[in-house]
Amino acid sequence: MTLNGNPNLRRVVKGSENGKYSTEDIAVATMKGMAWKSVTLCAVTIIAAVLSAALLGYFINTENETALFTLLMVLAFSAIPLIIISFVIMFFPKTASVLGFVYCALEGLVMGVISALFDMIYPGIAIMAFLGTCIVFVISVLVFNVLGKKISSKFVKFVLISFISLILLEGIGYILSLFIDAFALVMGNIWVQLAISAVMILWATFMILVDLNNMKLIADNNTDKKYEWLAAFSLVTTLMWLYLEILELLAKIALLAKRE
Repeated sequence: MTLNGNPNLRRVVKGSENGKYSTEDIAVATMKGMAWKSVTLCAVTIIAAVLSAALLGYFINTENETALFTLLMVLAFSAIPLIIISFVIMFFPKTASVLGFVYCALEGLVMGVISALFDMIYPGIAIMAFLGTCIVFVISVLVFNVLGKKISSKFVKFVLISFISLILLEGIGYILSLFIDAFALVMGNIWVQLAISAVMILWATFMILVDLNNMKLIADNNTDKKYEWLAAFSLVTTLMWLYLEILELLAKIALLAKRE
């Protein structure tokens, strides 16, 4: 999940409600436009992921250690440009129309290698995580169509605050586990890990609902069409996070099954 995702989109929504980003003289944002842009960014991410996974497999099969090491190092250091891009989009939302493609391509490359490595250990787990992500998204859209009008600003604030709290608590727990044995035992427990993953997936689903709600508000408030890319970028990065959380949960379940 990127730093610029939902909070930044929420700022645009508030701005459009106040008339700051709204317009009537030029093209305005629509749900259809945001949907197609989301599909485009998803396609870029998937293509990049398939490419990096294929390269990883090829380098391993041909025992090309130099190329394999180079690929892994490039992807490892890609965290730096990903963070920079996140902050640029955070402060300059309109850049999402260009930097969104760069971010999705880089993130796709990283996710492809991660997925391939997991798949080597647990064959078929990557496609299961992908299908799981698609199922959760479809269900989220159906739920939003039923309850969309009932999603209030209080719900949005609750989701964002609780999400940030969960991330901080998990991070603090892992840091303390490095120095305190009691925390190490708790954080290393497979059932605790399963619970954490399940909660994170639940909150990722809530974040999808928030994204969809923000997209609807952007369309309803006649927001400048340029912000469609930001809305699409926010949704796609949430889906990336959801995929990785489902992949992690499936891996933990597979590990537990092996132990038993």
